[in-house]
Parts: sequence; C-alpha cells; structure tokens
Amino acid sequence: MSIIRPDERSLVVPTRRGVVLGLAASFLCAPAIVRAGSIMPVRRVVIAERFSAGFVERLWYDMNASRLLQHGGIIMPFNGRDPTLSEAERSQAERAVRFALKHGFLSPQRAEEVRLFFADG
Repeated sequence: MSIIRPDERSLVVPTRRGVVLGLAASFLCAPAIVRAGSIMPVRRVVIAERFSAGFVERLWYDMNASRLLQHGGIIMPFNGRDPTLSEAERSQAERAVRFALKHGFLSPQRAEEVRLFFADG
C-alpha cells in the first residue's frame, strides 16, 4: 500500500495582492446582493396567541372553581380575617375561572360544572 501525499507544488499560499483583489471584487459584487423581500413579495404569517398554564396555575384555577361551586363564592381564610372575600376579590376570582374555562385550563368535568354554574347565575 502506498500513502497518498499531497503534492507540495499544488499548495497555494494567499498573497497580499490576492487578498486585496478578492476584497475589491467582493465590494463590486455587493450591490447585487439584496434582501429576499425586494425580489418577491413575502406574506406575513399570523400566529395565534396560545396561552399556557403550568401545574401550579392549573391547581389554582381548579381550587378557585371548586370553591366557587361549593360555596357559591370564593371563601378563603386569611390570618384570622373574615374568611369571605370582598366583592372585588370575588369578581377577580370569577374572572380567573372564566379565563381558565375559555382557554381550557380546567378538567372537562370541572369545566362542565363551571359552565352550568355561570349559566344559572
């Protein structure tokens, strides 16, 4: 077997003159490089915003929904304070449950119960 060795005479060493000529040629050809948008029309892609909720957020939505269903309102004891929420806190919790229902963060069974609850009043 023979070892294939490159021929030392075929190696080309770049010279300063070659580098300067290469740069000059690239600057002359640079105006020919244009953006794709100017060559052909590019359509915009509309990406629908998809909401996601992690495990803890889903638990929070589910807890709010179950309290809403059990007591007709959200009841949470907080440091010896009256456990019933104010009207503003209740409406905020209802908005959260409606958001979870709209975006599918509740389980199918819980979602159906919440739909019936909101339909009743």
